Amino acid sequence: MVKNKPVIIKCEATPAILITFECAGQKVPAKLQENLVLSDPVTDIKTLQSSIKVFREEVEEYYGNDGYGCVCYAWNTVPGESDPQSRESNRGLVEIAYLKKRFQRVPMSQTVELQSTISLQCLPPEGKPLPEVFWLKDGKMIEVWKEINFIISSEGNLIINQARLEDTGNYTCGAQNPASRRFSESAVLTVFVNGAWSTWSEWTDCSAKCGKGTQRRTRTCTNPAPLNGGKSCTGEAVNRIACTSLCSVDGLWSPWSSWSTCSPDCIHHRRRSCENPAPANGGEYCLGNDLASANCTGGMCRASRVEDGENIPMYIGLCVAVAVFITVIVLIVIFMRRRKARSQGVFSRECLSTGELTSLILFQVTIFLVFLSELMSMQPDLTVVTVQHALPVDSPNNNHMMDKQPLYDVPDINAHHRLSGTLPKNSKMMLVEPTINHNLSSSLEHLSVCDNKNSLLLPSTVDADGVTWSTFDSCGGRLVLPESGVSLLIPEGAIKEGHVEEIYLAICRDDKDRPRLNDNQTILSPLLLIGPPSVVLMKPVILSFQHCASMRQGGWILSLYNSDSPIDEPPYWKKMVTLGHETINTPVYTQLDPNQCHIMGEYLQRYAIIGESVPGARAIKILRLAAFAPAAPPAMDYSIRVYVVEDTHDGLEGVIQMEKKLGGRLLDKPKQIPFQDCGNNLCLSIEELSPGWRSKLAANYQEIPFRHIWSGNQNNLHCSFSVESIDRIQSNVSCKIQVYQKAVPNNRQVIRISSNIKEVSETLFFFRNHAPSSLSFPQKYTLIILPPHIRHQLCLLLDPPNARGNDWRMLAQALTVDRYIIFFATKPSPTENILDLWEARHREETAVTDLMNILRVMGRMDAASVLEKDMGSWL
Repeated sequence: MVKNKPVIIKCEATPAILITFECAGQKVPAKLQENLVLSDPVTDIKTLQSSIKVFREEVEEYYGNDGYGCVCYAWNTVPGESDPQSRESNRGLVEIAYLKKRFQRVPMSQTVELQSTISLQCLPPEGKPLPEVFWLKDGKMIEVWKEINFIISSEGNLIINQARLEDTGNYTCGAQNPASRRFSESAVLTVFVNGAWSTWSEWTDCSAKCGKGTQRRTRTCTNPAPLNGGKSCTGEAVNRIACTSLCSVDGLWSPWSSWSTCSPDCIHHRRRSCENPAPANGGEYCLGNDLASANCTGGMCRASRVEDGENIPMYIGLCVAVAVFITVIVLIVIFMRRRKARSQGVFSRECLSTGELTSLILFQVTIFLVFLSELMSMQPDLTVVTVQHALPVDSPNNNHMMDKQPLYDVPDINAHHRLSGTLPKNSKMMLVEPTINHNLSSSLEHLSVCDNKNSLLLPSTVDADGVTWSTFDSCGGRLVLPESGVSLLIPEGAIKEGHVEEIYLAICRDDKDRPRLNDNQTILSPLLLIGPPSVVLMKPVILSFQHCASMRQGGWILSLYNSDSPIDEPPYWKKMVTLGHETINTPVYTQLDPNQCHIMGEYLQRYAIIGESVPGARAIKILRLAAFAPAAPPAMDYSIRVYVVEDTHDGLEGVIQMEKKLGGRLLDKPKQIPFQDCGNNLCLSIEELSPGWRSKLAANYQEIPFRHIWSGNQNNLHCSFSVESIDRIQSNVSCKIQVYQKAVPNNRQVIRISSNIKEVSETLFFFRNHAPSSLSFPQKYTLIILPPHIRHQLCLLLDPPNARGNDWRMLAQALTVDRYIIFFATKPSPTENILDLWEARHREETAVTDLMNILRVMGRMDAASVLEKDMGSWL
């Protein structure tokens, strides 16, 4: 009922000849009724319709406890006659409609960044019936069914999915019901744009044409330009570097040489060269000829003489050669004939006949002339220049470092001797990129789990030491890889009631699984795989793992990457979301704690955290250093391997599994070292080597390039130091390896090594008693902190929004999971999802007590009492 307007109550009956009303226990006089007979044109059935008016004063004057109600009666005979028949309607309650003026929560003015998500809060005044909320922008109603960028939530808040410049304006919250319409105070929404640099221009030419100068490049803060109070770009708009332009030198002739002796053709020559100075750096070559010829007899030489004179030496030489050859042949023949005669015992003075001797001589002369003609035809080609490279007399000393040659490597399992055995004396270590083949007795490609007649085919790209699985039903549970610090929480209700699913959790350590990054990006977490992708989830699961980004210094742009490629194919990585830029359509919630990351979503696939520095900043990631040596080294040499990996449990676990195959042992406790995005290499030097030992490298210093650590695509990078014994009596080897980043003096770490090589072989390798891998014993944790009935009561209490705001939204804020609160707002029960994430983040003994105290600070004693009431029975 609205003020000054009566309520019209209508009653229809078929068949009926009379309708009467009774309101608040009193019969309504017939004169106050309005009757109307309606006839159906098709069936000709008549319907009696009667109505009365109820005024506000009548309702206000009624003091009954059951409210002012009206009932109508339909009669088929006149009341008072014999055997009257009537039917009674349902009781209708008449209430006074109202809408108070004061809004319980009004929208506040905001200044937000472009493309961000905004929530303008509004809680309408109390009213009966419940008022409907609508919004106005600059006095014009927002039609949310047309504007997909606007959403009005169930509690009345206006959610703007992605703020645009045109969304700047005045926003007013309105509420209406049949009693009235109310408007809140307007809130001003300002969408600002932070300035961003354009790309650098090309470098200008060197300012100096000759000698030292400068080059410059520029950029402008126009990509985009700051707007509506947005921040201007930080950094320099002009960048200058020193340059040197080489001065060009024009060539000049050297003095002429003296004239050569006069040649048979009566010509002599002289030369000069263009080297006084020689042309350089684009300078011009000397003009003119470098050879001059002139007649040396005044033109008195004759051409025929010259031609005859050229052949005379050749003719003389041929004649002499023929004569000598014939003489030698004759003497040899005579000698052979005499020797033959002696061997027969007959001495004969008979000489060779003239014909025989002549034939022999002619035959020999013919052979000689043929040979001589062939020899004369092989004239040297004077136009060919032959360059001979002198070979070094001494063999090169391979103990010296070559320029720009890295001395670190990636362990090659297929060449075990390269790391743990003795290196050849003249060998060099260099960067290698092997394909690591984990030779398992049973390949993962064909490995399956059988449980309750179900089988699960595991991917072939994962290491046997980095996978676990189990079977789950609607009760949920937890998968854990404790050595890698990775877990997967499957909340209650994530698996459909009555279904059973086999789920696996794996670490991808193969180099081929790593995403290809640009020079600015770096991997900050393990590469994780959960599956199989065919599993349909009813609510989000939570994947928890470590990251190595230093959040204290800040300066990070962090993104979640995923890959939905088939498990038997190389992954194709793509950016899923940049943290802080989520929209209402973002399908996952990413909670980033100082050392942990929690991904909440409904998709089973590959995940990784990738980061890059904020423009103008230098982000820092934490690395872990671990030094290893062979468990049983040779008597003369000792090889030390220093690994550089991301500071996560899985980064160290990957090295442990690698060294387990190589037969190595840990030399010192793993150390942390910050690594800054400044482009400087990581340096390692071996110092204070104990007496009786010396380094096999000429320089005790090595470097790992910055880009190999920051954006490289290799796992388990390390440097190797080889030392050799020069005193066999000394069995103790000790040293320290200092690790630091160039130009960053504070980022420094020292690894101290002390070992006795004679005792090492008797020492058990520290991995021998390592716990059984999760491949052999899958771990399933079903311990849930909050029982279902407790969770159900908390959801009933905290899900409904209230005027004080101490509902699920304040709980999310108190638990520091309110960065992307719209994710929870879109769920059927926001409180239930917040508690799921709380269970994944908090496994300490005091977790429930801390939650109880948070609820008390929020002023929700009713929710705190739910926990406190049953604490003795389940805590």
